[in-house]
Amino acid sequence: MFEGQAPFIEDGDDFTACAEALAGGGWPGEFAIAPPPGPDAAEAAACAGFMPMSVALQDGPALLLPKLHLERCLLDPAAARVTGTVRRQAQRFSLGLNAAFDEVLARCAGVHGDGWLTPELRACFSSLHRERAGRRAAWLSVELWHEGALVAGEIGYLIGASYASLSGYRDLSGAGSVQLAALGALLAREGVGTWDLGMGMPYKLALGGRNLPREEYLPMLREAYGLPRAESLVARKDPVPCRGLLGPRPRG
Repeated sequence: MFEGQAPFIEDGDDFTACAEALAGGGWPGEFAIAPPPGPDAAEAAACAGFMPMSVALQDGPALLLPKLHLERCLLDPAAARVTGTVRRQAQRFSLGLNAAFDEVLARCAGVHGDGWLTPELRACFSSLHRERAGRRAAWLSVELWHEGALVAGEIGYLIGASYASLSGYRDLSGAGSVQLAALGALLAREGVGTWDLGMGMPYKLALGGRNLPREEYLPMLREAYGLPRAESLVARKDPVPCRGLLGPRPRG
């Protein structure tokens, strides 16, 4: 598993055992190294609590780069904070699932670059999305629509009652906030109790997320992974009005 000072996960290694060894051993880093990404390895990494990423080598194939954050930002979707501004803006948009995975994935790479979202990893994610019904980790796309145009979205994966956001983009001002709010409402409605937001950032904390250390977030994720999966999220969902998903504004 280890090569020098860098954690190296070899073919045939158990990703869950590797995550436990790294977390329990007080490893101060976040990235492990694994052979070139394939669907089975990316799924196994996700189910072990890593977030599957990748790195391109200058003179060789891309490698899988499983990330085990020192801190991970988690949120109960039912507790997501929605501002009045977002509620008003939501009237302009609709939210759908799994109708344009490859387009959303390409837009994420176009906006954020392919530093970790390498072509090899994108091909891997596309394969996992096509096979999502039969996979333990179902790769999904979330799509925000405005007047028939796709204006924001993200890719992520669903394991049990946990959904992880991997990468997203927006084309219109305010669209990203509406997409997150509407997605949170949809996740809560479908019984997802743990929203894995990855690295903590100000907008995630403003949404209600909490930064948790490995010894706290890993057990929480694994408990959620063992719960029944919201199969309705795995199917294609035609766009529905975001304002309806958000419901009435709470009083008080």
